[in-house]
Amino acid sequence: MTLSRAYILCLCVLAALFTGAETFAQVTNATAVTVKATLDRDSIGLDEQAILQIVVAGTDQDLPAPQLPTLPRFEVYSQGRSSNIQIINNQMNVSMTYRYMLLPKQPGVFPITNISVVYKNKRYTAEPLELTVLDKGTAASPQLEDKSVDPTGKSRDYFLDAEIDNDNPYVNEQVTLTLKFYIAVQYYNTPELTQPPTTGFWTEILGNRAPYFQKLNGRNYQVLEVKYALFPTQTGELSIGRALIRTTVAAPSRTKRRSVFDDFFNRGQEITVRSKPLTVNVRPLPTKDRPDDFSGTIGRFQISATPDKTEVEVNQPVTVSVAITGIGNVKSVAEPEIGDLADFRVYRASSNENVTKVDDQIGGTKTFEEVFIPRRPGELTIPSLKFTFFNPRTSRYETKRTHPIKLNVVGSETYVAGSDVPYSTPGVSIGSQARDIRFIKQELGGLQHRGSLILLSPVYMAVNGIPVLVLIGLVVVRLRRERLSKDIGYARSRSASKVARKRLATAGSMASADKTEEFYAELSRAVTSYIADKLNMSPHGLTSDKIATLLAQRGADDDLVAETKELLRRCDFARFAPATISIDDIRSSLERGERLIVRMESVRFA
Repeated sequence: MTLSRAYILCLCVLAALFTGAETFAQVTNATAVTVKATLDRDSIGLDEQAILQIVVAGTDQDLPAPQLPTLPRFEVYSQGRSSNIQIINNQMNVSMTYRYMLLPKQPGVFPITNISVVYKNKRYTAEPLELTVLDKGTAASPQLEDKSVDPTGKSRDYFLDAEIDNDNPYVNEQVTLTLKFYIAVQYYNTPELTQPPTTGFWTEILGNRAPYFQKLNGRNYQVLEVKYALFPTQTGELSIGRALIRTTVAAPSRTKRRSVFDDFFNRGQEITVRSKPLTVNVRPLPTKDRPDDFSGTIGRFQISATPDKTEVEVNQPVTVSVAITGIGNVKSVAEPEIGDLADFRVYRASSNENVTKVDDQIGGTKTFEEVFIPRRPGELTIPSLKFTFFNPRTSRYETKRTHPIKLNVVGSETYVAGSDVPYSTPGVSIGSQARDIRFIKQELGGLQHRGSLILLSPVYMAVNGIPVLVLIGLVVVRLRRERLSKDIGYARSRSASKVARKRLATAGSMASADKTEEFYAELSRAVTSYIADKLNMSPHGLTSDKIATLLAQRGADDDLVAETKELLRRCDFARFAPATISIDDIRSSLERGERLIVRMESVRFA
């Protein structure tokens, strides 16, 4: 009895120790934090940059940010962070990824150590890294160096460059267009890109590259890059128009900086940068050795065919998926030609494509589903399907084939040999006594109209036309509202007159001798905001001279320009250099403002 109790006690102690060890291990694992640092490249040039990526992983959502060591040989720029949360077996795993851009200041071999995270009074450190900076990296081309300076030889603050990888392609061969916006000064908002006109091309956006830096003529430029895949749809000389970028940059200071608040109140200036147009000479496909079954597909492809089954009854369908995979304009891939087959009836079911973008190349898979219905039982073979395309790399036509597909076709009880009637049932008759087919009539008889068509009745047209007109009206109203909500410039332009009239009404309520400054301030705002709304620009900084220039550029007559300029100057004089102003002067100014708004309605601001 004593031994049994001792044995049971030992088991309990071991179980408790095991459970405690397991719980301790779980707690230890739950609170563990890992830090991993990697470089996208081990060696860079002096004019290049490396991306340092730090991944902090653990089981807590409140993981701290990593602490970077002092890196005096590099300029360090944050590239943002991302997070990933996974829950597996009720266990939460969190990882935070931080990216930094390293710009070297001098050549050499530099260790990157002591990247760490402090979590719950414990420090976790990543493995050390080493980055080699060579004396020279990938040097910029002389053409690009020339673009970074103006005709006077002065370095440009910004410019937009457009380049293509092939200016003499075949028709429907991919041409990669790269737009690069180089900017060496501070900018205040995200640059707005207007894509270049690409008439004669089918266009697909390849995507944006993360911003990076490049040194040109000894000056660091931040580069924003976007790429397009262009497929010319016709031969001859085609043009790629100018791309356009708008943004706001720091305005150059014309006076000596007097205080730290100068930069704070610098609202910047809006700039517009355009690229140069490009010309592409598109070649036709060669006629020599062109196969008869060539359907116009350009690229590099493979073809395969897969049936959904290999054993089937006669007159039952077999679906064969024909997949054409490769590099090229997948959407223009034509269906493989299938000739007449003695043993099958062939029907096309559907097709779909999956477009991919890999290494700046458009490609993917286009799948055709073909239905084969065997006419007779036996060992039948779907012959190999061939697909012909033109390979622009080799400038040759190539043909790929699928493997033949063998089918085991078995007969059915109702099958009889025949090319047109696959099934035969005893007792089939066609006539007035037929039960499976409804007998209609053997002779057509006389045909004549009875009464007038109801479609031509005015009542019918009115009853059915009114809902259509109401629907069209609702669609127009909805489209207008959607445009007003999406297009800020259009919305401001449409509401400019209404807003200006409200301001004029407000100014009219202030038309008294004791509210002279408030009246002229509201009158000036009404005219200035009207022009700013019409042009979709900020009213701040619009002086009377600048407004006169904007009106003259848009075809306003000289009398309107002069009167607007005079009214705004009158408002400024009344606000900032007050003198004795009579109520008649106030009323006259209000009438002039109302008259100017009405006359500006005829100016084409767009």
